[in-house]
Amino acid sequence: MSRKKVLSGVVGFAVTGVFLWLALRKVEFSALGAALASARFGWLVPMVAIVYLDLLVRAARWRVLLSRTRELPAPVWDLFKLEAIGLAVNNVLLLRLGELARAGLAARRLGIPAAAALASVAIERALDVAALLTIFVLATRLAPGIAPAQVVQGALLLLAGAVAALIVLAAAESSLAPDGFAEKRLRPWPKVHRFVEQLALGAAVLRSPAAAARACVLSLALWTVDAALYWTAAYALGLGGIMDYPRAVLTLSWAGASSAIPAAPGAIGTFEAVVASILEKFGAAPEVALAYALMTHMIMYLLVTVTGLVFLSREGVSLATLSEEVERGK
Repeated sequence: MSRKKVLSGVVGFAVTGVFLWLALRKVEFSALGAALASARFGWLVPMVAIVYLDLLVRAARWRVLLSRTRELPAPVWDLFKLEAIGLAVNNVLLLRLGELARAGLAARRLGIPAAAALASVAIERALDVAALLTIFVLATRLAPGIAPAQVVQGALLLLAGAVAALIVLAAAESSLAPDGFAEKRLRPWPKVHRFVEQLALGAAVLRSPAAAARACVLSLALWTVDAALYWTAAYALGLGGIMDYPRAVLTLSWAGASSAIPAAPGAIGTFEAVVASILEKFGAAPEVALAYALMTHMIMYLLVTVTGLVFLSREGVSLATLSEEVERGK
């Protein structure tokens, strides 16, 4: 095991321990158990459906982003499986190797260049940031006061930056060609040049207005669907009175931000602490807030992880082998 991987593991599990302590310090375990036992498990059916709808929307969007790399459109079912595998690998391995693993498997299964697959994954993440910020800002307009004005202003600035970056990358293909404007200036930094070139390769599909519109609509649909999961989970625990849809978007936004914190695979601990803290601000008791965070996280984690690992086994690739291949290719 590499030194970087060991260090990442130590830091991640230490951070997880701290956040689990923060999540549990005010909780009475008997009350937590009672809150979980009181859940109306009939709501699990729509929650499960939403998780799989999320994967389907991700696959449809990735199909759009890969449309320049194949003569024939990539099969949605293949992309659905690869999306599940990527998320599952992120949930069980350190260093968030799932995106690299997904790109590598896509290159192998779909017969596309590995650089193109990896570039499309990077553009996915940029679209995710822009879409999540967009629905967050819209939610603050529908429900004024759910977030401080400074947070909304910061989100608008980040959104403008993300959109501008995507536009620049989509238009950068010619300037990165030999002796192009950007290529000349990036020539002294080969690694930076290669990274920007790959991003531009993935974003080039967005130069088509039709493809750009489809990618943007699907990105907004993805995060709108995910917010519905948080909204539905509130009804499962009898929290419908304090969790309307704009607040579900706010909760989703903070949960998404928590994924940037170094932690154990699957954001265990950080997710629970961050989401529970928001529910407490909405008025939920600490035990009920933590029950909500645990139930929401575990449904997403278990469904995606089991589904992805089943698909990975059917690819004839073990998790250990995949990890070694990704490490070698980094």
